[in-house]
Amino acid sequence: MVLVSSVALTRPPPEVPGNAPSAKTIQVSGTGMVSASPDEAILYLAVETQALTASQATAENAAAMTNVLRSLAAAGVSNDSIQTTSYTLNPIYANQINQSVPASIIGYDAVNSIQVTLSSLASVGRILDQAISAGANEVQGVTFTLSSATMATLQKQALQLALQDADNQAKATATAMGVTIIGPISVIPGYEFQPVNYNNRVATAVPAATPIQPGTLQVTATVQVTYAFN
Repeated sequence: MVLVSSVALTRPPPEVPGNAPSAKTIQVSGTGMVSASPDEAILYLAVETQALTASQATAENAAAMTNVLRSLAAAGVSNDSIQTTSYTLNPIYANQINQSVPASIIGYDAVNSIQVTLSSLASVGRILDQAISAGANEVQGVTFTLSSATMATLQKQALQLALQDADNQAKATATAMGVTIIGPISVIPGYEFQPVNYNNRVATAVPAATPIQPGTLQVTATVQVTYAFN
């Protein structure tokens, strides 16, 4: 933006209407990509309980989730890293044979879902197993991603590569045309990032730590740059 502003300030006064030549510009797209290992994991856990009455289902659910939270605290997970994402209580209906008769309620289903953010990827498998042993009976997903600080650093690096790519393309085009690049007059940046997700696993306690492989993530920057030329 600073570059665009400085160019705009040094441009000559506009021509008299009717005599202004058409703009001489080259527009190119540049791409830059950097790879890095994730430094943050988000676990999506839930406790589901069913009982004959709503109060019994919620009481059992509360007891089980309390045990899960205690196990997370014992594993070194801070309260700030745990967030409730949803809580539902729904009736369970009997299978209907005669559709003209209202279905009867035979019980209640309570589900308490939380997300747990971890900065130590080496502890993901161990904490998963501890939470499951404590009462979490659903693993709704595990996401490997980048922290805000790491993301900002990688975006800058990717943007620099994208701008260099655009500059190389513009110079090559100008050389082929036999013209001289003056400089960029507009830059439109964009970013792409896709975390790694492992979703929808039914929780089962295991004696050893669950092996988790986070893999590698890519941050991609794209730019559309318009250059003026003589």
